[in-house]
Amino acid sequence: MKAMQTRTLLTVTLTLLAGGGWTRAAEDGAPPKPADQQKERSVASALNWLARHQMPDGSWSLTKFDTRCQGEKCSGPGSAARNQDMAATALGLLPLLGAGQTHREGKYKQTVQKGLDWLIAHQKPDGDLRGGDTMYSHGFAAFALCEAYGLTGDPPVGAAAQKAVDFIEKAQHKEGGGWRYNPGTRGDTSVFGWQMSALESARLAGLKVAPATLDGARKYLKSAESGEGSGKFCYMPGGAPTPTMTAVGILDSLYLGAKPADPSIAAGVKYLMKQVPDTADVGHRNAYYWFYATQALHRVGGPDWDTWNRQLRKTLIETRATEGCAAGSWDPGKPVKDAWGEPGGRLMVTSLSTLSLEVYYGYLPIFKSDDKQPPQ
Repeated sequence: MKAMQTRTLLTVTLTLLAGGGWTRAAEDGAPPKPADQQKERSVASALNWLARHQMPDGSWSLTKFDTRCQGEKCSGPGSAARNQDMAATALGLLPLLGAGQTHREGKYKQTVQKGLDWLIAHQKPDGDLRGGDTMYSHGFAAFALCEAYGLTGDPPVGAAAQKAVDFIEKAQHKEGGGWRYNPGTRGDTSVFGWQMSALESARLAGLKVAPATLDGARKYLKSAESGEGSGKFCYMPGGAPTPTMTAVGILDSLYLGAKPADPSIAAGVKYLMKQVPDTADVGHRNAYYWFYATQALHRVGGPDWDTWNRQLRKTLIETRATEGCAAGSWDPGKPVKDAWGEPGGRLMVTSLSTLSLEVYYGYLPIFKSDDKQPPQ
């Protein structure tokens, strides 16, 4: 197993400021722009909120994070019916890793260490990280382990990540090539996306990903596209396309070897750009969609990415909480209800919003464009 530490850490320099905030040092030595400074402060305060709401055992919780509040409790717990602490812990870890915080260095290294220890301690011998939930939770947790390994090259983390990847491969639907809630069942694009995030992260980190698994994934994506070459994707094959599933499909197509200039990618991007983040657009607040679309558009680049990034940054900065225990987080119900606000709650919305702001940092291996194509 070969870690990607050099490749990821040389891209961007983060400097710790006296107040605990992070700023991105420009490659030409110029000071960051005011808008970037606002983004850095938003990320720094979000990391602080996440660290303050970690559970004593090292996990995070979608539903019980408010037990860690000081003073007035944060609103917006998730409504998850099952134990989703695996997913929640991954959501707590990923933004910290996205800012270059690992269990080996950084202000939050103890926080990250406790989170990774909890994930690994609760992994089953066959690599299963569902924790009593579904493949959603496994995908989130596998993704976090692969990114942590990619940043540090730590062998115990790498071993756990490889077992998680192996479990994803065994859980793939043999005929259709996708993944859904339970291993071996026909896929949906949402669950598919999180498994693909883990597999792409594993590939970049030098872990073993079977070419046959990626072939199956290509087969699934083709079946989930709403018309060959349309660049629009459905929740399940044969359904109607949605912006969120299209963002997932575009990103995963790029993972699997599609080029930004491909006509289908261009068509999908055009579709996404009809729904750009906007504080005034009360009907389309969706941190899940923004997370995937941000990654896809960042990889494609160009004027569309510039437009999307400006709007996303403005929307997230203007809507984050700035007072009390909730400072640094995003309310899942205010100023308007997020599409994932009820099930995922404040923790999920805060995690995905922070990750969206961190994409240009380039710390997480998966946030960087990669010239090495996956096996064909």
